[in-house]
Amino acid sequence: MNPHVLVTGAAGFIGRHTTAAFHRAGYEVTALDLRAAPGHLAGSVRRQRTPFASRDVLDEIAAGRYRTVVHQAGISDTRAVAGPELDDTNTHGVLRLAEACRTGGARLIYASSHSVYGTLHHREPIPEHADSDPARCSGPLNPYAVSKLALDQQMRTRYRTGLDWVGLRYTNVFGPDETDKGPMASILSQLLRSAASTGEVRLFDDSLTAARDYIPVETVAATILLLARQQVPAAVYNLGAGFAVSFAEITQWCARLHRETRGEKPLRVTLMPNAVAAAYQYYTCAEMTALDTALPGRPTVSLQGVETRAAELFHAFGTREAA
Repeated sequence: MNPHVLVTGAAGFIGRHTTAAFHRAGYEVTALDLRAAPGHLAGSVRRQRTPFASRDVLDEIAAGRYRTVVHQAGISDTRAVAGPELDDTNTHGVLRLAEACRTGGARLIYASSHSVYGTLHHREPIPEHADSDPARCSGPLNPYAVSKLALDQQMRTRYRTGLDWVGLRYTNVFGPDETDKGPMASILSQLLRSAASTGEVRLFDDSLTAARDYIPVETVAATILLLARQQVPAAVYNLGAGFAVSFAEITQWCARLHRETRGEKPLRVTLMPNAVAAAYQYYTCAEMTALDTALPGRPTVSLQGVETRAAELFHAFGTREAA
């Protein structure tokens, strides 16, 4: 029997896939979220609708109930306003979770974000240690990213020893079951869905040369599963594909898929002014050397793999709209 794992934020996009991956691998899983589980996952594992930093949950963790805690809960809206709720949910509450894991001997794997880097001043992959290097990046562009960077910095300071932990700075995670994220869904999924359902993609007029690092959600879930099985040095690690795909190339993918599906009818491309240019990430790309070194043989994805997953999503969106 595999050890017991707690997944917080288990009703969310990455949380759902992570919960399912652990369940398929034979783990005993407790899935924690304030939201109800999606219908297709509702009966698969033990579920609790409880805040992740509630006294009961922290006491269970501190008592040693779980071997691993995978923390995916939190405020993920990049438009969230600064204030006590954001700070407590994304930073201070997670630190209380970490302390409970230290007491109970649980490994903590938590979700950070590539948004902590803000604007990359050079179109090249950025390593984890450059998060405070003004020559490499601007740092956070919004309160959400500030809360994530504050957590990473506190974890590095407080838990040099005494806790088995990993923070994962996700780039742009995409995949099936992402539609409930609305405007927080990856731009890749948003463009594919729009192309499949309306025959149009809408882009900011200054973003055609923008490029982002996309990683399939199943690759993220498989990496987390491997991290639950193999110990690595306690640290914050980037988790992305390690390469960036331009919006122009994604638009070409959409045009080709649209043409294959609807014949010669062309895809419409509408360009709009960018009202949030000052807070827009025009380039994201994760330097993956640290995780490659710590976790040899980790799951990876190629450009062809990203394009293949994108095509699968396009056809799934098209089928759903047709139904």
